[in-house]
Amino acid sequence: MEIPTEIVRSPPPATLAWVARQFGPRAAVVRVRRLRNAWAAAMHAIDVVDGARRHRLVLRRWARTDLAPDPGVVETECAALTLLARFDGVPVPRLVAADIAAEHTDAPAVLMTRLDGNDTLDPIDVDAWVDGLVHALHRIHAVTLPLDTLPAYRPWNHTFCAAPRWSNWPGAWERAITRTREPLPLVPTVLCHRDYWPGNVLWHGREVSGVVDWTHACRGPAAVDVAHCRRNLAVLFGLDIADDFADRYGPVPELATFDLLEAVTCGLEPHDVWRWHDAGRTDLTFEIMAARVDEYVAAAASQLA
Repeated sequence: MEIPTEIVRSPPPATLAWVARQFGPRAAVVRVRRLRNAWAAAMHAIDVVDGARRHRLVLRRWARTDLAPDPGVVETECAALTLLARFDGVPVPRLVAADIAAEHTDAPAVLMTRLDGNDTLDPIDVDAWVDGLVHALHRIHAVTLPLDTLPAYRPWNHTFCAAPRWSNWPGAWERAITRTREPLPLVPTVLCHRDYWPGNVLWHGREVSGVVDWTHACRGPAAVDVAHCRRNLAVLFGLDIADDFADRYGPVPELATFDLLEAVTCGLEPHDVWRWHDAGRTDLTFEIMAARVDEYVAAAASQLA
């Protein structure tokens, strides 16, 4: 599968006019460019000029015709950005506007400020990079979350129903699938990003400059974010880096269970490879990723009581 055309195509004139109107009747869009490393929604960097002021923005649009947005994602991102605007510890975009029902835009949309920095999926200094990922996640989990501000955690729904044909450890997968069908463990909840992985962490120089994509933020166990990042680190670099990340973060209850939940419910298919290539890791093949996820599942299954 190639990159869907809907996420590559620039926003239509009516949508750009809506963006400009957020800054007054004389504001104008002067630059539009697509942001890579986005697959569920179209992401574009947009510059708007209003007199002498230039506004640096990001527009997220759920424009794919073959993939409906998960229920509530627009509302959730708005709620999360509004909540986090009150805290200094987590650098996030500022919410500018939203068109939840696509009344003025071509698809449900969120408009936000654009942070400095870029994601880094192939760092030069892996040690400092892992440290930065850990510290940013600690700051997220330290946010005091008002009751019912965000929805409760739910596993992803892209579920393996049987061990994948490419697995060398089908028994570990069957054990993982069995565990994911059991009730979720009862553990304390924190603010969860829910899609915390290196592609959603921005760097400016050697410092983390922001955490983006809050569409699935929720109240959930800290292990949810740790496990999701671990699974992605395993795909990017292998199990050793994923384990190092967990060791540096520190103990979290039921990590092995959520490791398995992430592996079983995130899915992995040959047509997924374009996402990783679009994110800049063109060295990854399906065979490499499958072998690494397989090892990750086997290791997590071995930790089950």
